[in-house]
Amino acid sequence: MLDTLKIKDEVKNLNKDNRDWLYKRNYRGLTREQFVEEIQKKYEYLFTNSKTLFEMCLKADLNMEQLEYMLNMIDRVNSGADYHSTSVEVGQKLVDFYVKPLLNNDK
Repeated sequence: MLDTLKIKDEVKNLNKDNRDWLYKRNYRGLTREQFVEEIQKKYEYLFTNSKTLFEMCLKADLNMEQLEYMLNMIDRVNSGADYHSTSVEVGQKLVDFYVKPLLNNDK
């Protein structure tokens, strides 16, 4: 079972480390490749369990509000909520957020 608290913590800290590297506050002297190699070890749980999230953090392309929602839905299912109804709810939220604005722009 995915440890969503650990995922949240590692995402938050990885985002901070990435900003620190970009602004030369920390990890000075490391190339991008060296930095990535070091943080793959530091955030091994995230890298191993969700390489996509790991890479999104490095690209600074992560909506924390959406991540929080998705992890909360995982927790909900892990706590015994019906998977199908939770999936429908998540799907509707994604449609509302991503698809409907595009449809409205076409009009």
